[in-house]
Amino acid sequence: MASPIRWIAATSDDASYLAPIAVVGGEDNYCNDKQALWVIRAKYECDLIPGELNSQRHTAYVPSDGVAHAVKDIEVCCAPRDKIQWITAGNGEVPPLAVPGGKTASGETLYIGRAKEHKSLIPGKIQPSLGHLCVTFKGKEIAKKYYEVLCTVN
Repeated sequence: MASPIRWIAATSDDASYLAPIAVVGGEDNYCNDKQALWVIRAKYECDLIPGELNSQRHTAYVPSDGVAHAVKDIEVCCAPRDKIQWITAGNGEVPPLAVPGGKTASGETLYIGRAKEHKSLIPGKIQPSLGHLCVTFKGKEIAKKYYEVLCTVN
C-alpha cells in the first residue's frame, strides 16, 4: 500500500498555498497567539532533518547540535488528515507505522514527533539512537524524553 505522506518542496516564504494539505504538528503559543506549526524537513549540513514551519511568520527551523537552525528551502509534510494519527511514545521508541521524516549522514532514520514546551506544542525529530525527541525553542534544541509520534493509519 502506498504511503499517504507526500513531501512537497517549498520555501518558508511561499509555502502558505499548501495550507489545505499540510500536516499541522502543533501550535506556537509562546506569545499567546496560537499560530499553527506545520511538519517540515530540510537539509542541514549532511542531514535531512524534520522540523517546524510557522507559515504565518514565514519561519522554519530544524534542531541540530543544540541549536535551532533557521532554514528557507524546505519540504512540507502533506497528508489527508484521516490517514494520520499521533501516538504517545518515549525514550527514542517509535511505533511500527511511524512516519520517517529524514536521515542522518550516517544513515540513521529520523522520525517525526511533537512535544510541549512552555505553552507550545512543537514538532521535531526523533533520533532513536539518542533516546529522545528534539524540538526547537527560543533558538535552542530541546530534548524531550516523552512525546507523540506521527504515524499513518493502518
